[in-house]
Amino acid sequence: MSTDYEMDDNKPVKRGTIHGLWSAKHIPDGTDFPDPYEVIGDVYERSQAADEWEILDPKSKSLPYLAHIKSLSTSWRTLRQLADWMQVGTTPLRWREIKEDPEERQRRVNKTNVTFIEYQPASKPKAIPIKTHSALRETLQSLSHERMKEAPQRLFIVEDLSQQVVELLGERFDIDPLFFREQIEDYVWYNTRDQCAMPPSLVSNMKRRQWFRMRSIRLRYHKTKQEFENSRQEANQWNVLRRPDNDENHWHYQDSEGSVVSIIRTRTMVWIGKDKKCGNGTVGIVLLDPTVSQGQPLWYDRSNWLPMPKINTTVYPSIKSSVSWFEDIVQMTTAFPWFEQTEGHEINAQVLAKPTIYTICAEWLVVCDYVKARLSQIEWELEMPRLFRSKGDAIDTSLRRLHTWRRQIPVFREMITETLEHALPAAARLTTPSPRPSTTPSAPSSPLSYTARSVLSDEVVINFDSVEGFEDIVPDFRRVLAAVNVLQERVDRLTSIVTSEISIEDSRRGLEENHNMARITWLATIFIPLTFISGLYSMNESVSALRTTYGWYFLTAVPFTLIVMTIGWVAGGGSLTPWRKDSTTQIGMIGGRDKKKTK
Repeated sequence: MSTDYEMDDNKPVKRGTIHGLWSAKHIPDGTDFPDPYEVIGDVYERSQAADEWEILDPKSKSLPYLAHIKSLSTSWRTLRQLADWMQVGTTPLRWREIKEDPEERQRRVNKTNVTFIEYQPASKPKAIPIKTHSALRETLQSLSHERMKEAPQRLFIVEDLSQQVVELLGERFDIDPLFFREQIEDYVWYNTRDQCAMPPSLVSNMKRRQWFRMRSIRLRYHKTKQEFENSRQEANQWNVLRRPDNDENHWHYQDSEGSVVSIIRTRTMVWIGKDKKCGNGTVGIVLLDPTVSQGQPLWYDRSNWLPMPKINTTVYPSIKSSVSWFEDIVQMTTAFPWFEQTEGHEINAQVLAKPTIYTICAEWLVVCDYVKARLSQIEWELEMPRLFRSKGDAIDTSLRRLHTWRRQIPVFREMITETLEHALPAAARLTTPSPRPSTTPSAPSSPLSYTARSVLSDEVVINFDSVEGFEDIVPDFRRVLAAVNVLQERVDRLTSIVTSEISIEDSRRGLEENHNMARITWLATIFIPLTFISGLYSMNESVSALRTTYGWYFLTAVPFTLIVMTIGWVAGGGSLTPWRKDSTTQIGMIGGRDKKKTK
């Protein structure tokens, strides 16, 4: 890591303020800002500032879903954060800034970027962009179904969130509020006072939800440090709380000067349920994170898994990848099915989840390649010790770069494991047609094993661990998990090697300093007798007698100095006869070897 990217911790920080780069939750504009616990309080005691954004009429017809959330928040206390988020229009951490700007608050409250896709039998789906909350309301009100026809499948792909989007979708489809609560913030761990804390959910509860989450990582390349800082400021315009982080792995040997690769933790939520107002048609809602306009996707971005057109193809697919996270998933959704002929192929509910899952998996493969490249660079430095040690702080810098991945890779593994164990089985369960009744249901093999088949009723048996319909993507996620495990082993091994290199380098420096100190000691020893003799002769006050004094000085001082040095040599373990071959020789602390006389 180049020293240009080291954090400057020596700058004074005002008391009661927190530096804006320390935590994902401390993200409002400006370098310093008030302590968040002073702004919104903590989990044990709400701040009085909460009264400023409180909507006093929660039972109003305009916000029935918010009223529903507030009613639930007494029993499901984590929903209090979602209620505050909806009333503020974004995270309450921005309240002090946003309350001074009513136009900005209104923009956040009404922000809408939704793509609506309807799948009718024997017709090609069409993506309809929805850019305003009023257009979304009209679309939801216009949904209809003819009883004589098969109910259509509908999909809403949402970028970012807002009060109006949550209100309209949540009220129309009676969505579990925890679905939105999981999307508004992303934390790996919580402080003991954080209001945003979310307790882990029981697996038995997760398996009966109509939604699932997928956490992942996205990378972005920035040519300059300023471009990276601009992307952080742009992320402040989002309603969901996300933040691009500098990976602190700039390699000054071959990376462009000033370039930064940012890492951003991403959440994707998928809800699949029935529209009771339209013949129980299947409806899917996908919540996606926004994408900053600053920077570019790393390398060539994700791989394109669509089948390669033949040479005699007349119509080529109009897929423009790397537009944004939202647009890429929309394009892949409209292009589904990818591996079958569109004509005569029945569109099933897998289209509601598969494009998103495939895109996330493809992004994970890029992340693994990038981490592997950074670790290989550190290994290459270790294999070239002259270049590695030519820089004063090269070893320490390598260790700091490794610390980034020591902290990040366990989080990566947790994300991928969660996808394999919970998200994919949930996607299969929600997109598979209702199971046929079984007159003799099988009981679970063990009451303590949640991997067994679970019985919902006396007639229906559902295998909650089945990944039917998603078998083709499971090996890819397992491949990603295996790659992350290998990367973890490499990080642990490299950390030990680099730490050993640092210890060896410190020993060498200490040995060199000892040699320098020995030289200084001998130099001082030489001047001790000289100083003594000069002091002895300085007691003569006759200036005319100094001619003979100089002669006697050298005649007495030089032999006396040699005698003192000889005594010091012998006292230090030296030999009076070093020219003899059978004498014992001591060669330093490191690399030395005593030659003992053979008997």
